[in-house]
Amino acid sequence: MGAFGVAASDFTGNPVEELATATARRGFTVLEGAGLRSLMSEDELDAFGRFWNDLPLDEALIGGGTYRYRRYGRLRVEIGGDAPAFEVLPHTTFRQDGIPLWKGADRKFAPIEEAALLHPAMAALVGFDAELATSISGLRSWEIGIHQIRMVARRDEDGLATPEGRHRDGHCYIGMHLIRRRDCVGGESAVYPDKGETVRLTLTDPLDSVFVDDRMVTHEVSPTQPVGETGIRDMLLVDINPLGSGA
Repeated sequence: MGAFGVAASDFTGNPVEELATATARRGFTVLEGAGLRSLMSEDELDAFGRFWNDLPLDEALIGGGTYRYRRYGRLRVEIGGDAPAFEVLPHTTFRQDGIPLWKGADRKFAPIEEAALLHPAMAALVGFDAELATSISGLRSWEIGIHQIRMVARRDEDGLATPEGRHRDGHCYIGMHLIRRRDCVGGESAVYPDKGETVRLTLTDPLDSVFVDDRMVTHEVSPTQPVGETGIRDMLLVDINPLGSGA
């Protein structure tokens, strides 16, 4: 993960304040998966990963590609007390007006089942992201958009993680967590801070992650190609906006 990674040893205390300072300064931070894996048991992580085995085709893809499968859901998260509080919000369409490829489109995705939205591993990851957003901003009430995404690379079709190219997503903060990577090459993440040098890295181990202030950086991911017949790259994307912001 390189010099920008936060290692597992950094999770022996509470790294949120340090991560918040770094994110506020440069617009992003990178976390090694071993640290985030310490927030849950191996059994919880294994069970959580199985939810990616039942994702329907993303039929909103421009050009009719068959390389992306996904579900979408929403949570309300309140930071305070002993632990974050979670509430499942009604399912709705997803819209990104700031990206020309999708502008003006209300995209419909299959809902994430409640068992996944309230799974202990989801609570650990989303709770961590929301606490980091609170430490940066001082806000405590968040509307969280959750995206389960599987990219499938085949011999005749690359997995295009960001068909829109270099972009901002139009949210305040975003957590990007690798769940699984198998039998593929490529998938290099590039983060372009508004101020500072471009950072390129490849998420390889479960829960290797990038957290960004979407207002301070743009980002993209290179296509994946299979090693053999088929390769997969499973991601959990966490959109974080102040509750009632309409973002």
